Amino acid sequence: MVDVVSPYVALKKQGRNLFGRCPWHEERTPSFSVNEEKQIFHCFSCGRGGNAFTFLMEKEELSFPQAVAKVADLTGIALDTAYTATQDEKVQIPQRQRDLLALYEEATKFYHYLLVNAASGETALQYLHQRGLDDNTIDAYMLGYAPEEDALYNYFNEKKIDYQLMRESELFIVWDDGSLHDRFVDRVLFTIRNKGGAPIAFSGRRMSSDDTIAKYMNSPESVLFDKSEELFNFDLAKTTIKKSKVVILFEGFMDVIAAFQAGIHNGVASMGTSLTKAQVRRLNQNAEEIHVAYDSDAAGQAATHRAIELIDQNSSLKTKIIHIPDNQDPDEYLRSQGIDAFQEVLTRNLEDPVAFNLNYLRQDFDLSNQGDIFNYLEQVLPTLAQVKEPLVRQTFVQQLATEFNVSSSGLEEQLRSLMLQKQVIKRGPESYIEPEQVIVDRPTLFERPALSRVEQAEQILLTWMLKRQDAWLKVTSSSDFHFVDVIYETLFLLADGFKQKKQIQEIKDWAEFMDFVKEPELVRVLSQLNQIDDALMQDLEQVDEYVSVLLNQAPLEEKIKQKQRELLEAKQVHNEVLATQLSFEVLTLLREKQAKQ
Repeated sequence: MVDVVSPYVALKKQGRNLFGRCPWHEERTPSFSVNEEKQIFHCFSCGRGGNAFTFLMEKEELSFPQAVAKVADLTGIALDTAYTATQDEKVQIPQRQRDLLALYEEATKFYHYLLVNAASGETALQYLHQRGLDDNTIDAYMLGYAPEEDALYNYFNEKKIDYQLMRESELFIVWDDGSLHDRFVDRVLFTIRNKGGAPIAFSGRRMSSDDTIAKYMNSPESVLFDKSEELFNFDLAKTTIKKSKVVILFEGFMDVIAAFQAGIHNGVASMGTSLTKAQVRRLNQNAEEIHVAYDSDAAGQAATHRAIELIDQNSSLKTKIIHIPDNQDPDEYLRSQGIDAFQEVLTRNLEDPVAFNLNYLRQDFDLSNQGDIFNYLEQVLPTLAQVKEPLVRQTFVQQLATEFNVSSSGLEEQLRSLMLQKQVIKRGPESYIEPEQVIVDRPTLFERPALSRVEQAEQILLTWMLKRQDAWLKVTSSSDFHFVDVIYETLFLLADGFKQKKQIQEIKDWAEFMDFVKEPELVRVLSQLNQIDDALMQDLEQVDEYVSVLLNQAPLEEKIKQKQRELLEAKQVHNEVLATQLSFEVLTLLREKQAKQ
């Protein structure tokens, strides 16, 4: 473990562990820990954790086989499995997948040739030139044109390409009679590549003016293409992103390509859908800061709002919002104002995500109305509860209090309540306490909220079960027991399978169990559980207390959350009678919860 981590982190011995500054985010005080005995790592700030393979998979963006091969090289171990060298990495690729990659490579060249050289592609080429793209850019991105009359199928058929391979490729549509026909017809094609630069899919823009046909059409998902995982242009942008530590997230493919042509080489875009957790985590592995440059229309601003939340919840990336003037999208602004103005906007027109959200949420309210002011404040306070910096939170609270002539202390009181409700998984060992001590004194506005009683019980109980067979048997003897959170229930089921496979009663080798789990998010949670002090798992009678919390407290908390959601909806539609009734019900449930604690 130390040999793997040392090239990336300067480690110093402190007690039983080694510590250094986390390689995924900036920090003044080292919070990245390596345990040599257990062969695992954990960062107390960002929550990452796992074993040697996990570290390389996240830091170098390798697959599990690639990470295994790299560790084998470091330790001088010869692998029995046959590996093929691809771009200085060792990765095992099934033959069928290699055949499909070769097919997409050939299709990309064919479509590009038709765009650049064939008479059928003249209109499409002219369209791209009108959009401001030069021939070098068109070649660099291997843009193409798909004509009518099954051009690709006829081309492949002449080359005697296997029918089943063509059918499996998703390049064609299968008719009822089993015949294959080109999926893309009369469309400009944007080539979608994997992180290694190999074509794996296409996105086609129609050239006809027929509005009954979808303007854009993407390849369906296949064994090569998972749209939730891929980022357009990541293969070309990743080197610049790693050097600058900044990535620009655009909404459209043309925005990315136009920016690249203008010298902005760290831009990417998601696959025509909302940003996903997997895409955010990939960017988090390569950058420290993300600038969101979505369109200025209503849909683009809504997408920006969703992206901010997703990035905050699934990464340590520092977020900024780029504002394109005059309600233009990035590509339009570049063509109308030129390269210098475009570069100036990307570096100067940056807004804090909290400020963006406060402005974005205003559009739903008439802030000349006192009722709407209170409803607006109720909406924005959860946004402020997510802010980690105390002074930033306090500044925004003061701004809201001054603008709407309300009490800043009242806003701070509501903010404290929200922060108490917030459940935090990314937590160090100092947050774990005895079950009867879970309900703590209310923190000040600037303290981090404690774990909820239910989640704390889940974490300690699962850790106890993994480490001690007597705790495992005591819990599983109850037929109706289950964990509330799907993460802990999943780890429980995986642990059961792992113990049966290894024919063991207790999990002593956590690094091996992490290999068995594989899923990065679950491995992170495991690394956090392993930090829980063993002193909390001595008295077996406490197991019953934790089980009681999960079976009795959790349903009540879920009922409270449901009533709170209904209360918010009632307020949004100005149903004052229902809101009053639901407020009373929420208060009654909270008193019931307090009585049970």
